Amino acid sequence: MAIEPKTLRCVRLRWWIRARKTVELPSYKGSTLRGALGMALKHSCCAARQLPCEACLLRFSCLYVYLFETPLLGESPQDLRYRNAPHPFVLQIAMDGPLRLDPGALWSFDMTIIGRAVQWTPYLVMAAHRMGELGVGKGRGTFDLERVVSLDAQGNPWEEVYADGMLRLPEKALPLTEGTPREASAGNGTFTLRFLTPVRLVSQGNPVRVPEFSVLLATLLRRLENLHRFHGEEGGAFAVPFPDLMEKARSVSIVENRTRWFDWERYSHRQGRKMRLGGLVGEVVYGGDVRHFEPYLSAGRWVNVGKGTSFGLGRYEVRDDTKGE
Repeated sequence: MAIEPKTLRCVRLRWWIRARKTVELPSYKGSTLRGALGMALKHSCCAARQLPCEACLLRFSCLYVYLFETPLLGESPQDLRYRNAPHPFVLQIAMDGPLRLDPGALWSFDMTIIGRAVQWTPYLVMAAHRMGELGVGKGRGTFDLERVVSLDAQGNPWEEVYADGMLRLPEKALPLTEGTPREASAGNGTFTLRFLTPVRLVSQGNPVRVPEFSVLLATLLRRLENLHRFHGEEGGAFAVPFPDLMEKARSVSIVENRTRWFDWERYSHRQGRKMRLGGLVGEVVYGGDVRHFEPYLSAGRWVNVGKGTSFGLGRYEVRDDTKGE
């Protein structure tokens, strides 16, 4: 089934690489890979190498800028609320300690590509090849890109996108926020969110240390709305009963907060400085019926929530405790 232009969809990809020279990546692998992939793409497609992107006449037609320095659409009141537009991709990589791949070792990482950016998947494959040649991480370890497959909603292999030198544009895609919330039960029940990578929420300009559900849901709904606005196909729309959902969200209470604040730093080559990007990790149990908030929480599992989503922050899982695991 071809990707339909009327709704926002995403493609989840699993990339398999085989080390050629020893590859060493830090715990924050998503940050390192995002930077290396961006530089590889820029090296491959930049037509004005001597100019900074913000001064380039091709800025608004450049693939690198669209994917990695996504510009705002204009100077509308909506745009002026944000410093940057959301990037149309998310790296899904665990922060589970440093990684060392000896020559010949195989490793995989996941990426979600969103909306119109799906058509540029072949260029990202090309950039990954280039990244393998240039090297990544400590000592600039080189690798070969062996295989790329798309994943279905359950995370199972779905389509082969790249293998044995053959590249195909993904034809199947997953809908984001298609459908309506299910009818909630009479009882409140509980549900659990497990923050797999630091979830960095901001409220009134300050980092959120206690994950109130209304703040998390408002952040997620704004993210989904902006992904639709910036990366949806023509004719797409994001119809969500925001006031009704937020009223229900404010009635959801924290039953047990097992989260903790996790601080980490990354170096931004583009900005030329270190950036501290702490966030919440762990689990939080909420009192309420999760069915009120489907399918938005489901979509958030694939596109993450909060700050730093493109290199993997804000990843979470949802469990309806009335159903168990």
